[in-house]
Amino acid sequence: MQRIILGFGRDDEGDWVARLACGHNRHVRHRPPFINRPWVVHAAGRASWLGRSFDCLRCDRLEWPSRILQHRPPDRCIGLGFARTDRFDDPGAASGNWRTLELSQGHATLCIDALHVERPITPGEAVAIPPNVAFRLYAASTAQACLRTYRLI
Repeated sequence: MQRIILGFGRDDEGDWVARLACGHNRHVRHRPPFINRPWVVHAAGRASWLGRSFDCLRCDRLEWPSRILQHRPPDRCIGLGFARTDRFDDPGAASGNWRTLELSQGHATLCIDALHVERPITPGEAVAIPPNVAFRLYAASTAQACLRTYRLI
């Protein structure tokens, strides 16, 4: 999934890391001949990439960012009908906010078309949903879910 680059820093080994708007970091090494990113070596090159999109593999895998997350109430409870698909086009959260979807009863399948994700959810399981992503829930039975919103600090 494409995410905006907010800034750059270095890791413990001195390699350049892009800080992405989703809260994840992504290495942007320049190690020719296998990895060619000469723009990362100079300050002007890095500055030219600020605000550009870069692929975030961790968002693709539905991984939480390493930065601290804080719950932002209220929770949104969702009742799902039998053999019905409910679509959530509006993420319901400001840009950059993560969400969790937790099923309290029943069985459902989470579908995130932009990430090609189709994942069954069982009661008690919380699944991370990256910022600004529409998703669908298909209920195999009558189900109840809770949607929580988190923000990066």
